[in-house]
Amino acid sequence: MRNRFPLYRVILYAVVAVTVILVLFSGRLQEKRQTETITEAFDTVSQITVFSRTKKPLTDAKKYLIRLDSLFSAYDENSEIYKLNHYEDIDVSKETAEILDFAKKFTDENSEYYSVYVNPLVEAWDIKNNTGHIPDVTKPLAEVKEKKSINLGSVAKGYAAEKIAEILKKDGVKSAMINLGGNAYAVGTKPNGEKWKVGIQDPKDEDSVIGVITAENLAVVTSGDYQRFFELDGVRYHHIFDLKTGYPVNNGLHSVTIISSDSMIADALSTAVFAAGVEKGTELLKKYNAEGILITDDTIYFSKSLENIFKQSTFKYKYEFIY
Repeated sequence: MRNRFPLYRVILYAVVAVTVILVLFSGRLQEKRQTETITEAFDTVSQITVFSRTKKPLTDAKKYLIRLDSLFSAYDENSEIYKLNHYEDIDVSKETAEILDFAKKFTDENSEYYSVYVNPLVEAWDIKNNTGHIPDVTKPLAEVKEKKSINLGSVAKGYAAEKIAEILKKDGVKSAMINLGGNAYAVGTKPNGEKWKVGIQDPKDEDSVIGVITAENLAVVTSGDYQRFFELDGVRYHHIFDLKTGYPVNNGLHSVTIISSDSMIADALSTAVFAAGVEKGTELLKKYNAEGILITDDTIYFSKSLENIFKQSTFKYKYEFIY
């Protein structure tokens, strides 16, 4: 009887199989952890970490991040947002059109707590350079309500994180951590299957975290009164404004972290929830199907569904579920 599988064929198949395995394994070994620190965009320090065989994904990501900043800046005379704010008739880029569509819609849906037209207040307070000056907010507050001037600070990094993730994936990256000055976005898991970890800063202590989120294809975005502020007579004046008074929000919250698969939603919500406070902010989380961690002087409020991915690391606070 003739052997259906001659020995030479068995050997050939085995060699091919081993070769394929070796090629795949070799390719995996060539994926190195690489990190790029970027200081030229969005007035912050950004860091992108990828597992990749080449530097191309990081080069592409950095180039695109700087491009987005050049489009969205409210202060760069060459940016599209600056030109729109100064009534120049221009055809905007696809990116500017996309982010404005989202930001205007989010403003219309949540105008009590959020506005993309907040630039007059941002300029009046000038928190970054302010050394103790309380401005007259009457005129800038009226301009906000009249939708005079756009500022994308509350959504630009969320948009950028999503777009950077898309670029990395197109370049073949399956594992990355994007951190744009507090706006974190985890792409996939680490090559060994371990999820990425994102620490949540203690608003009372810049050297400590209150816990860690384990993330896979998730955005983790934090807004806090400790990020940009100045102090005068024992009062902290920070960069998130109450749209009723024109003054920085003062509702007991010191930090809000939003966890969502949608980075833009997470970014905008972190501002809106901070302005809304614990009770109304919880309603916003439910409205957008997002999870949150809200920190006051003595309590950490967090979504019950975060139990599996939020590991607490301090007992300085009480812990309560918000829903």
